[in-house]
Amino acid sequence: MSKVHELYLRMNAETPIDVSCSSAALTLEGLVSQANHLYTLPAVACQVIQLTRNPKVDTHALKECIQTDPALAAKILRVVNSSLFGLSQEVRDLNQAIALLGTKPLKLLVLGFSLPEKLFYDVAREQLDWFWMSTLTRAVAARTISEKLYYQPGDDAFLAGLLQDIGVLVLLGQLQEPYANFLSSVINDHADLEQFEIESLGFDHRALTVALLRHWQMPEFLVESIAQPRHAAVLARQNLPVSDLSCTLHIADLLAELVGRNRLDVLPDLLELGVLYGKFDRDKLTEIVSYLQPQVNQLAEAMSLQLPKHQDFVAIMTDAHQQISLLAENVSAPLSLLGAGDGKSDSRVLVDAAHLRSAVDSFLGKPLPKVESKPQSTDTALSGTSDLHNTSPLFGQLLAEPVSSQESAFERILTLTVGQCRAQRKPVSLVILGAVERCANENENHQVISQVLDAVCQETDVEDLVVESRGPCHRVLLLADFDRQQAVRFGQQTLERIQGMIRHLEVKGKTISYLVGAGVASVTLPPKNFPPLDLLETAQRCLSAAHAGGVFAVKSLEIY
Repeated sequence: MSKVHELYLRMNAETPIDVSCSSAALTLEGLVSQANHLYTLPAVACQVIQLTRNPKVDTHALKECIQTDPALAAKILRVVNSSLFGLSQEVRDLNQAIALLGTKPLKLLVLGFSLPEKLFYDVAREQLDWFWMSTLTRAVAARTISEKLYYQPGDDAFLAGLLQDIGVLVLLGQLQEPYANFLSSVINDHADLEQFEIESLGFDHRALTVALLRHWQMPEFLVESIAQPRHAAVLARQNLPVSDLSCTLHIADLLAELVGRNRLDVLPDLLELGVLYGKFDRDKLTEIVSYLQPQVNQLAEAMSLQLPKHQDFVAIMTDAHQQISLLAENVSAPLSLLGAGDGKSDSRVLVDAAHLRSAVDSFLGKPLPKVESKPQSTDTALSGTSDLHNTSPLFGQLLAEPVSSQESAFERILTLTVGQCRAQRKPVSLVILGAVERCANENENHQVISQVLDAVCQETDVEDLVVESRGPCHRVLLLADFDRQQAVRFGQQTLERIQGMIRHLEVKGKTISYLVGAGVASVTLPPKNFPPLDLLETAQRCLSAAHAGGVFAVKSLEIY
């Protein structure tokens, strides 16, 4: 079953996904409100925040505060004695730690290791292993990058890397099985977690982290560095107090994805960051990776965590470089093939993403809307097809499913298809076929032209083509992995078949005075915040231009 089929079936079975800005804001606000009641910082962390607000920190009071939690104090001393800090002598008590490290690093360690225990209660072993592998790799990477590339102390970067993914724990704890299944699919398919969260929920876990950290009154510069959008071109030009820290986290994020999650496809993005930020090249990146694994392992041991075995960071890095070299030998091969599987890598993620909306609504106590069947249009009754259909025989299963809003269903599929093409570095195009009357009395032939349009859409050999009927005279066709040239050629061939059908009907004595055109909109590589409905609007403008010529024609535009 195709990705679109699986997702569409799930959409019709569950609450429709609304990823509008207003809906996302309300959902995020509701989750944060619930989380604020459920997760409170331990008293020791709250007291440390209060004590360190004074520029002249009372070190004795700080030590006494930490000692009220012996387990926390022992954990901090184990971490301080790990290779992460590289101290020349063993630290035996908190007085030594404060003397050797200073109050700020100690404060940051307290905040980093004093997360509410309830965050971890409902997290399965697989997700917890993934969380700590990603989190520790990011934190150590951020510290190393800060010190070796930006020549700044790495304590702030370490804490920011440590805290960034607590939104994942909140979602796991509150949404439970739907988010756990979704996360498992992301982990197994080496997919982009934040991208699929945004596509399904309208926000990512980092936004939830930021809201929760602000509620806990964590240092604002840390919160702001985590909140900054990961847009390399924007961050490279920014001159904010948190700019270097945000860039550090961006690089650390991708490093954690590469070596912590074995996502080989992010290496080209990492190398591009080195150019944009002007901080590293391939050799420097390999050098940094060689530092990470021993420190990550020792930090995990100090925290009594068991990370996945047989994870060789340098070998993963070497493998990614080798695959880039192999792909470079064949210039037609897209870099998105790095680490690609059997072509179905995102399908499970898309299906599990469709569960999330109803899980969120249930958690927030919203009533689920009733799903009602849409009355069949005259055009549908005559042509024997649904308003939204797919040319694959498997799509017949959908005809028995009730649909609340065909238009919104198509737009959701459009949004998710654009996101999928972006993740796979593929183009996407949208074609609108439109018929207009040449004569004023052609209304009686609407049924005939509708059947012609349906027939030509059904006869296409494009795999997994999604078609939406918009009245008797318009069909919208969504073409994943079609660039502008391919989509224009498809439009021309489709118009030729329509003309052939009309001529055949005219030979039989049926006069059909219709002008049919095609409007094509394409985007070669959808950017991160690309509005999918721009494809629909642009294709409609192109269709109007095609009709203006008075002949069967295709007009197209590339969206940049």
